[in-house]
Amino acid sequence: MPWRVQGAVYGAGLFANSSLQLYNVIVPLWAVLLQPTPFMLGLAIGARQFLPMLFSIHGGALMDRLGTRRVMLVCAVISLATPPLYVLLPGMWALIALQLVSGFVVIMVWVGAQSMIGEVMRGEPAYAGRLSFATRIGVFAGPPLVGLAWDLAGPWGAFGFMTFWALGSLASTLALPSPDGDGGEAADAPRPRTRLRELLPNIADYIAAAKLLAVPAIALVVSVSVMRHAGVAVQGSFYVVWVNQMGVTGTAIGTLFSVTGACGGLAALFLGRLARVVPDFWLLVLSVAGCIVTICATPLLGTYLALVAMIGLRGVFTGIAQSMEISLMARSTGRRDQGKGAALRITAGRVAAFFLPVLMGGVVELFGLETSFYVTGAVLLAVLAVIAWRTYGPVQRARAEAAKGGPTSPAAS
Repeated sequence: MPWRVQGAVYGAGLFANSSLQLYNVIVPLWAVLLQPTPFMLGLAIGARQFLPMLFSIHGGALMDRLGTRRVMLVCAVISLATPPLYVLLPGMWALIALQLVSGFVVIMVWVGAQSMIGEVMRGEPAYAGRLSFATRIGVFAGPPLVGLAWDLAGPWGAFGFMTFWALGSLASTLALPSPDGDGGEAADAPRPRTRLRELLPNIADYIAAAKLLAVPAIALVVSVSVMRHAGVAVQGSFYVVWVNQMGVTGTAIGTLFSVTGACGGLAALFLGRLARVVPDFWLLVLSVAGCIVTICATPLLGTYLALVAMIGLRGVFTGIAQSMEISLMARSTGRRDQGKGAALRITAGRVAAFFLPVLMGGVVELFGLETSFYVTGAVLLAVLAVIAWRTYGPVQRARAEAAKGGPTSPAAS
């Protein structure tokens, strides 16, 4: 695969996937200046997850139907136009509306980058690992840079930086192979004129996406993705509170998150080699188990150095797990369903991110903060074990049938 095509896919993923972390730095800072109530502040921050949770599958279906690159271009242009509006429209309801729109279009560029791994790269683990590595670069470098822009130039500087960041998404998307391009394989087939009704959500697309769960490998990916995001929810809630109570400063906590991103990116680069040694089923399940154990064991750690080592190990497991999810989903989904497959995984993660913090708050109230780590970890590992037990046989049978000349669709793999 030509590096100019690979670079375009990785660039789109880098700038799109990391945007959530960058907005999470500056949106609360901007919102505080607007003097909202705590409820409105929470609503503004959470609004970014709402439309992706509801309409990621619709966006993925549009990519399958109209062409991945076309949909990505529209979303990249909108993501470029929205950052200045945050400052031009200084009000909480405007902020919430912009969070809804920006959150959706940015996540659609990320869905498109994952779809490209299946469409033009055939879901090869090495390419998925490189995409994951690229996203970790953005997560590692972006938040400190946008924070510096805020410190030096205030809201205009920070949201101006987000315009520059969105320009990276647009430039990368423009560099993707066009329908009749020569970038290896065509990213899209020629499409007829788009009709308005094709742009509207269609229940049939959601049904078609749900039917993909009948493929054992896809059901596995979606299920373990929820488990991995549960660990992310712990890191974004219990973990920060506990580490802060240990006396760790905010800057040092931010460094822990950067260590996660750096280690995850480096680990993702070795996915291609790992996948040749360890069966992909067990590589995925065991890496997700590692994600859970390394975050839920936090109360056992008594020093900052131990926290750094453990969160770095968690980053390694996370980089492998996310890359394997992307690769296995791409290889298990037919070419015409790549967008829906990627969006199905994204939707599962967004549902987990939306609801799990609420459930975990109840766990803390029942058991206390320290015990909640252990209870949550035990429950998640038990559920993961059930998922592995229920899906291992079906996944292996589907592959055996495909090897014998059974179903020839990639979905059978």
